[in-house]
Amino acid sequence: MHEVEPRPIFIFGCPRSGTSVLTRMLDTHPDIAIPYESHLYNRVYPVVRRHCPDLSHPRTRARLVRELLRADPLTLWTPRPSAADTVAAITRDDFHGIVEGLMRAWTRNQGKSRWGEKTPQHTLCWRAIREGFPDLQVINLIRDGRDVALSHKAARFGPKHAYHLAGRWVQYLSAAEEAESALGVGAFLSVRYEDLVAEPETELRRICVFLKEDYSPAMLAFHRGDTAYPTDQRNMDNLRRPLLAGNTEKWRRQMTARDLRIFEALAGGQLDRYGYPRAMREPRLAAWEALSCRYIEHPPRRALAMLTNRQGYRFALQRFRLNTRIRFGL
Repeated sequence: MHEVEPRPIFIFGCPRSGTSVLTRMLDTHPDIAIPYESHLYNRVYPVVRRHCPDLSHPRTRARLVRELLRADPLTLWTPRPSAADTVAAITRDDFHGIVEGLMRAWTRNQGKSRWGEKTPQHTLCWRAIREGFPDLQVINLIRDGRDVALSHKAARFGPKHAYHLAGRWVQYLSAAEEAESALGVGAFLSVRYEDLVAEPETELRRICVFLKEDYSPAMLAFHRGDTAYPTDQRNMDNLRRPLLAGNTEKWRRQMTARDLRIFEALAGGQLDRYGYPRAMREPRLAAWEALSCRYIEHPPRRALAMLTNRQGYRFALQRFRLNTRIRFGL
C-alpha cells in the first residue's frame, strides 16, 4: 500500500501583507518545508502552456527543470535545489508534475515530509494551481491595505501610488474570495496579519488545526534560524527579530491625508468588509484626479523605483532568457 502524501500548502496574500514572516514560521515546523518564492505559476506556466504544452517526454521535462534551476528566484533557494533529485521525484508528465517534483525533492532534502509554497502573486493564479493540486490547502494572509500600501511604497518593486496600491489590494482580496468560494472551508483558511502579530501562538495553533499538524513552539522562534531568505533589507531585518505586536496601523502616523483619502475612496468597502475602521467618513476621488493619479503622477514614481531596482533587472534578464529557451525549443 502506498503512503498517502500530505496535502500541499499554498500561502496566498497581497504582496507586503506579511507572507514572508508566516512562511518562516511554518518552515520552522519540524514537518513542513517552505522555500523562498518560486514565481512558477505567474511567470513560467503561461509560457510553458503556450509554447511547450507537451511535457510527456522525460528529456523535455529534464531540460525544463535544468532551465528553471538556472534562473532566479530558484537560484536563491537555500539550499539550492538539485536537478537530479527533482527529475527523480517527478511522477506526472505535465508542468504541475515538475512543480510537485521540485517541491517534493527539496522538502525531502530538508528531512521533512510536507511541502508548502509561498509566492504572493500566485494568489491570482489559484485556478491553475487548483487544476494541478486539487487537494491543496490555502492559507490566505490579510493585512490592512493601508499598511500594505505603505510597505509597498518602500519596497523595490510594485506600484508606488496610493491609487494603484488600493486597486492592487482589492484585486488580491477579490481573487482570494473567489478561491475561498471554490475550495471550501477544509481547503481555505484566512488569517489576519494583525491577529498573527498580536496573538501568534493562538493563530499558529489555529493554522495547525487547519493543516492537521501538531503545534510546534519552535515556530515562534523563527527569527533565530540562520537560513538565508533573499528578500529586501527592510523585510530581512524584520525576519531576524521576534514578531512586532505594534507593527500595525502605521498608516495613522505615516500616510499623508491625500493618500489616505484616495485609498479609502477606492477600497473603503473592502476595509469595512474585513473589519478595518476607516479614517474618513465619505472620501471622494474626482474623475479628473483619478486620471492624474494614473497617467501623470504614478509613471515617474514607478520609473524611478525601476531605475534603482538592480535585482529586478537581473530577474527580468533571466526571465527573458528562460522564456526564449522555452519558446524556441528546450
